[in-house]
Amino acid sequence: MKNIIFDGLEKFGLSSVVEKSQVIFEESSNDKQRPGQKKKAAEFNIDDYIYEKKFTCPVCEKKFMATIVRDSKVRLLSIEYDLRPIYTPVEPLFYDIVVCDTCGYTAVKNFFSKITNRQSDLIRSEISPNFKPVPYPKVPKIDMAIERYKLALLCTVVKQGSNGEKAYLCMKLTWLHRIKGNDAKNEKKFAALAIQGFASALLEERLPIMGMEESTILYVIAAFSKFVGDNRNALKILSKVLTSRRSSDKIKDRARSLREEIAAAKPAE
Repeated sequence: MKNIIFDGLEKFGLSSVVEKSQVIFEESSNDKQRPGQKKKAAEFNIDDYIYEKKFTCPVCEKKFMATIVRDSKVRLLSIEYDLRPIYTPVEPLFYDIVVCDTCGYTAVKNFFSKITNRQSDLIRSEISPNFKPVPYPKVPKIDMAIERYKLALLCTVVKQGSNGEKAYLCMKLTWLHRIKGNDAKNEKKFAALAIQGFASALLEERLPIMGMEESTILYVIAAFSKFVGDNRNALKILSKVLTSRRSSDKIKDRARSLREEIAAAKPAE
């Protein structure tokens, strides 16, 4: 049976690993300047927004370069209902995953070095022997970005990483499938996985989880619950956000807005 969660990773040479990794969570252009005129807008150049950063792989100890977004260059336009930030003119999501082309270890850049010796052994034994590097261009297509997040998720499953890390990746995959468009099935699939993983992480793991505080995670669970059609769970979680002393005013305002949206759409079951 084909593993639809990790489909597209065959090109990395990891078909056998994919087959064994069925379970994610265990139960429990501008006008040119005319002479004499001021320049209206600079011509877009991707190199103005990205740069090459040196990483040292914590698994194989090889040094390599990875493309990273210059945070100071992108501008936040808005934040969607489930806290997905929308930036211009470059989408940082496309550059948040780091892949070691030598051993195949893949993770979110901010947490790339956070791996135990035991987890490194699992990557070396399960991922590295069959891994094949795939070029990643400066301006990747959406499917390429999705594949890298799936590769990071596969590595997290293989290394028996935390539910919080897996849920965080599933949250980002939800957003990426929304960007792709016309893919509600996969968007909902990864949203459901994120709900499951975050719920488990809140019970088992110390905060913050992947840099997220409890009220933020609860709100994402509520927003994703609404998205997948579980308004009852969404309202229950939103109530927790609104009554928690640890919730910020901003997250409470979002919770109230989402609760009103659910109530206006149809009553909770």
